[in-house]
Amino acid sequence: PLFTCCSVCVASNLLPKERPPPPHKPKMYISKYREAVVFENKYNKHAHRTMGPGTVEAPSHREMCPQKPKSEKPEGTCRKKVPLKPQPACVDTIKGDKQLLEKSGLVPFYVKKPDYGSVPGYLRRQNAEKERAKREYDAWPLPEEEKQKILQGLKRRFHDLHFEYQSFPFGLSPLQYRKNNYKKFLEEAMSEVEKDIALFEEHEYIYVGRKGTSEQDQKI
Repeated sequence: PLFTCCSVCVASNLLPKERPPPPHKPKMYISKYREAVVFENKYNKHAHRTMGPGTVEAPSHREMCPQKPKSEKPEGTCRKKVPLKPQPACVDTIKGDKQLLEKSGLVPFYVKKPDYGSVPGYLRRQNAEKERAKREYDAWPLPEEEKQKILQGLKRRFHDLHFEYQSFPFGLSPLQYRKNNYKKFLEEAMSEVEKDIALFEEHEYIYVGRKGTSEQDQKI
């Protein structure tokens, strides 16, 4: 009898049971005086009188920032611009402070220069200027050989003038006025030559004035 009861229970649980229909839900109550109550509540109330309108429509973002029309890009454009290369730098702190390697002193920059070990250009220019000034200064004083040649020439000139002056009274000329003028010329020429000879004999060094210098700047 036990097995018979269990088999009947299992067989009855396998069959679907019919669910009762849901209870009928009445509609929500809406008063028929609703509209009248709303009208009476808003009557004699002015929302714009003190605080402005109750609701303000927000402006559209499209009106504030109008979009530009999209331009059509030409097809087949090619950019030949070379991308920028990052400059080599070293980071010396944990906070990320970096320093360019070129100016940091960590890279042998000056040793690899093409003119390393050669004399700088400004020193070469200074040396050339000094040599040129020295050559000009050395060429300024009159050499001893040239000084002796000039002195001998002045003495020969004085000898010729003196000989001509001494032989002047024996010369015959039709005009006495011309004689007097020539005699005066010989006297002045001999005095000038005498001054030059005395100048060369008294001074050991004779300096010749350069071109472009005034008479006051010429040293004798």
